[in-house]
Amino acid sequence: MLQNVLLVPELFKSFSILFLMADVPELHLVQNRCGGMSLVYEGRAYKLKRAGRQKYWRCSKDKKGCGGAVWTNLDVTTVIKQNDHIESCPVDEHLTYKMEKRAVLTKRSAEETKPIPAIYDEEASAASAEPSTSGYFPPFKRVKSAMYGHRAKRFSKLPNYRRDLKIPVPFRTTKAGDDFLLWQHASRHILVFATGYNIRLLAAMRTWALDGTFKIVPQWYQQLFTIHAFVAGKLVPAVYCLCTGKDIGTYGYIFQALIDKAAVLEVDLNPDTIICDFETALIPAIRGYFSNTRIQDCYFHLLPGGT
Repeated sequence: MLQNVLLVPELFKSFSILFLMADVPELHLVQNRCGGMSLVYEGRAYKLKRAGRQKYWRCSKDKKGCGGAVWTNLDVTTVIKQNDHIESCPVDEHLTYKMEKRAVLTKRSAEETKPIPAIYDEEASAASAEPSTSGYFPPFKRVKSAMYGHRAKRFSKLPNYRRDLKIPVPFRTTKAGDDFLLWQHASRHILVFATGYNIRLLAAMRTWALDGTFKIVPQWYQQLFTIHAFVAGKLVPAVYCLCTGKDIGTYGYIFQALIDKAAVLEVDLNPDTIICDFETALIPAIRGYFSNTRIQDCYFHLLPGGT
């Protein structure tokens, strides 16, 4: 009985510690708009001003006259002291969540080539699965500028003249590190993209399909010309060509570039059948480089409205 009585003060002490821990606001380090780290504490963001024996953080609204500040230990796990904020300095209990989501959106915008609206929609859709926080996901109009800004920093703008275009190294190779920019013609402004594996695939398959699209092409180019291989009854894209023209010379340069690459790989490009639309310049170019190949019209282009 005496032992139980002695344990009561210890129990109260333990409960007091737990309650105190529950009341201590959490410290969060979150990436800010500039790419650095901000401290979020009690619904406000702080930027690091000095670090010595302690870290000194100023309120992010200091330029608006707020003198709020906190001092933390170097590990940013404990607040040592703090200065009060002005009354107009806003408090947002969901600030950490908003900043974390904003950081994810800008990070993906810088690292991926997927359209900015598509990235936003994916993250917003994933956030909607959590009802408790979905209402606080940043609106697109508030993050759009930052997302496009981070994209522009990663991917350089087009030069003023097409002759000055230089393909950045990351776009010359695949994610696996294989060469992807097969050939580039400076004066005719032709870009041919394909890997060695794709050239070997074309050499192995007996039927190819050629197609050109004029609706979805980057600035400065007239068409995206693609070469596909029929593999087990399915079309597999193998070569992508950005062209500024659709004349015999353009197609001839492309075919010669493929033949030259195949020779380096010690394979032959000699398909039995090439399926394409009966384009005026394409047919003679095919016959000039693949004389033993049968040319077959694409069924799609025979349909009314086929383009």
